[in-house]
Amino acid sequence: MVADGDYCWVVICKNRRYHNRENLFVGHHILLGETDAISRQPELHGQISVRCDSCGKEYSYTAGDILRMQLDSPIEFTPHPLFRS
Repeated sequence: MVADGDYCWVVICKNRRYHNRENLFVGHHILLGETDAISRQPELHGQISVRCDSCGKEYSYTAGDILRMQLDSPIEFTPHPLFRS
């Protein structure tokens, strides 16, 4: 099955206190890099630090925290260094 839309790697910001007022059930997604529906995520050893574009806090994330998300339309953003081509 092929789905329409663009895909990105994301993490959910760990600053729940700040983001719960925006979206209580899903959390705030921080875009890391573009991908497609079938590519594997880049190999990650240890943790990466990611700064939230909304609250400004920086947290560490492991490979298990990184998710693939389908977007309806392209969004301009600066990819995390691990996800740059």
